[in-house]
Amino acid sequence: MQGTVIHALSLRELQQRFGRHNIGYLWIIVEPMLLASVVTLLHSLSGLKDESGMSPFTFTLTGYTIFIIFRNTFNRSESALHGAGNLMYHSMITPFDIVLSKSLVETIGCVSALALLQAAGIVLGVAELPARPLYLYGAILLFAWWSFAWCLVGAAYGYISPLVNRLVHPVTYFAMPLSGAFITMSLLPTWGRAYMAWNPMMAVFEMARYGQFAGAQDRYMFLSYVVAVNTGVTYWGLLSLRIIRKHIHVS
Repeated sequence: MQGTVIHALSLRELQQRFGRHNIGYLWIIVEPMLLASVVTLLHSLSGLKDESGMSPFTFTLTGYTIFIIFRNTFNRSESALHGAGNLMYHSMITPFDIVLSKSLVETIGCVSALALLQAAGIVLGVAELPARPLYLYGAILLFAWWSFAWCLVGAAYGYISPLVNRLVHPVTYFAMPLSGAFITMSLLPTWGRAYMAWNPMMAVFEMARYGQFAGAQDRYMFLSYVVAVNTGVTYWGLLSLRIIRKHIHVS
């Protein structure tokens, strides 16, 4: 039953955002594809290639399309529960279901964009198949979990605080250069690695690049740390949703 609810909420989200006109639901894939294409091409023009053989196109494409899972999910979290009173009228629908459905829609769109753009890059000879696919898929799942966890927090506090609504978008802008989407630990100075090792996003991108590139290293992945942080943020988000649920007026 819960799966049916989440499926229905996901379709409702697609209908509200894109409708059935033009290409309809396909915009959920086309939007991140267009944005990722522009950013990837701009970075690829540098023509740089590091000692591990990471091509600029694949490096940027992998980093940015994974990062926009967080950007899109967290940006929409602040308004996720506004106007949810009519949905809460149905006893089987919870705030958790609403947030999860929005997060799934964004994640599926971004992952689909990554797959299509990488396939196009392979055909054009500027990209290559992942060297260790399971690590790449695992990194995407960990980052989607990270994004969903913060979406829970953002949805809860965004419902009760106008200040949070104002801060959500700037946070994603500041997070981009700090996430590790466009840089690796091996390129940082020694003192910088000590600080960035505490950044879970950096560890996830290190895992993604280890999965994508044969010459990438696995010394900075810290997977147990990422899982621990994700679990803690998820627990925080679930508690926050439970607290604010009584403030959601059922219409």
